[in-house]
Amino acid sequence: MNETPEHPALVRLRAELDAAWKGIGVLGDMEDDSRDRVVAELRTAVPDVASRAARAAGADAAVAEISRFAEAEVVASDAAVPTATIWDDIVHNAAVAASASR
Repeated sequence: MNETPEHPALVRLRAELDAAWKGIGVLGDMEDDSRDRVVAELRTAVPDVASRAARAAGADAAVAEISRFAEAEVVASDAAVPTATIWDDIVHNAAVAASASR
């Protein structure tokens, strides 16, 4: 059985989304300044990778990958940090960036 190899841009997008999802859960353990920098980086880096993946592998494939991660539950280490809202913003902006590449 010969399966078509997955496009490297989608592999990279999945890795970026996975790292962001894992990082979101520990935001409550960080100092405010560090947390703000990490959130700002995630809000720009993930949509950037999504846009690149959409251009390289197709917008539909990129959006499908983002949608899969958007459904993942976010576990927070500190209830005072709105991790679910931050995650929703990140995946929403990533989907918008990927869709804009159509």
